[in-house]
Amino acid sequence: MTASGSFDVTVLLVIFTALILSLKWLIRRKNLPPGPYGLPVFGSIRLMKRGKPTEIFRNLRRKYGDVFSIKLGTLTIVVINGYENLKEAFVKRADDFSDRPETFVIVELSKEKGLLASSGELWKQNRTFVLKALREFGFGKKSLETKIHEEVDVFIDHVMETSCEPFDLGDNIHVSVANVICSIVFGERFDHNDRKFLQLVTLLDEAATINKPTGLISCFPALRYLPGDMFKIKRFKTLFSEFLDYFSEQVQSHRDSFHENETRDFIDAFLHEQHRSGPDTKIFTDDNLLITLLHLFAAGTETVATAVRYSVLYLLHHPDIQDRMFTEINNVVGQSRSVTGADRSSLPFTEAVLAEVLRCANIVPLSVQHGAKKDIPFQGFIIPKNAMIIPNLDSVLGDAAVFPEPETFDPTRFLDADGMFVSDKRMIAFSIGRRVCLGESLARLELYLFVTSLVQKFDLQLEHSGVFPSLEGRLGLTSSPMPYRIRAIPRK
Repeated sequence: MTASGSFDVTVLLVIFTALILSLKWLIRRKNLPPGPYGLPVFGSIRLMKRGKPTEIFRNLRRKYGDVFSIKLGTLTIVVINGYENLKEAFVKRADDFSDRPETFVIVELSKEKGLLASSGELWKQNRTFVLKALREFGFGKKSLETKIHEEVDVFIDHVMETSCEPFDLGDNIHVSVANVICSIVFGERFDHNDRKFLQLVTLLDEAATINKPTGLISCFPALRYLPGDMFKIKRFKTLFSEFLDYFSEQVQSHRDSFHENETRDFIDAFLHEQHRSGPDTKIFTDDNLLITLLHLFAAGTETVATAVRYSVLYLLHHPDIQDRMFTEINNVVGQSRSVTGADRSSLPFTEAVLAEVLRCANIVPLSVQHGAKKDIPFQGFIIPKNAMIIPNLDSVLGDAAVFPEPETFDPTRFLDADGMFVSDKRMIAFSIGRRVCLGESLARLELYLFVTSLVQKFDLQLEHSGVFPSLEGRLGLTSSPMPYRIRAIPRK
């Protein structure tokens, strides 16, 4: 065969393959919820580059309805919107919708282990143990509030040391919040000058920022083989390894000082179960322990620290709300003692402010992705096996039909006619169903104690009068505010 003939055959094969793939792609879409067609191979990648995912999904919902699909590379994504649909899928049909997808972070890095990355029976048993152990070491107990107060006091001292000069509260709040979960998991807190611990918190902030680009690997697996590190894949893997190395040192230290008749913290509790279960256990393995520690540390730090930063940001934008919040705290608690959990029922406006922060900030707007382990019939459509399922929390928290004028920061939407706080079951900032955040009660208590203590002790002011920091978030592990500085003026 001539070179020209060989070239012609190659071209025909390429065209034929492209046609087959295109036909297969189009036929497969008939079984899917409606959505943009995009392009074969690439899907709707150009659409997703046009703005924030939440805004794009709002537009797609208006066009295609509450359940729609998107193709991104090799990945099929199904987005579920609206409170009733989310409840139907993740509460009423939790057996079908509680698994995780087979993404790069979950399969290759987390090895489908730990609290956030496991599925099925492994996840159920792991969750049962984690919840039991966390309750043993403080969840729901007065002793845990004491630990939080210890970190709040240290944090307030650091803020006081700024002497009314502009500062970014980001670093200190991350360390203080991280210490709360560390006191439960590691059995100790760390000094704010501990270099190794500070490095760990810094790595977490970096991982939260670059997490979004690594998601492209799930859509385009070939990206991992490109030279260089354009999408921060290699850097993210390095960060992941550094986390595990740190936690491995903590585990080894616990093993070296382990005593059969003593359970000092979460790691000890795990090691006790590991000894009882023997070498054949699938749950109490070293891999599962390290991944679980990483998930507890990341989830227990990033979400709360981000919520505190957003709280201060909204109070800077609404000084009248900060003044009303301070007046309530001052009338109920005064200045002679610290705010406690027992004061919450007497601080309804404060509770309403924090609820509105969680709604407006919408820190995890698309929750954590779920996965279809089999074809799932839902609302007249078929969610195909191996599809990624996104619970769109923004479709509730930012929906005008649920919360009128959702773009307006209005704490009074959570108050009744008598000024008392009213909870709303549709406030699903911590997700919904079986995969709801395990530490929601702890996170809410931490947010309450850190923010009320700040407002009680300081008048929080803009760095430059009339210059307001942006409320726009950057989406990574969470939707977090851009760095900003404030002045904290001690109250007299």
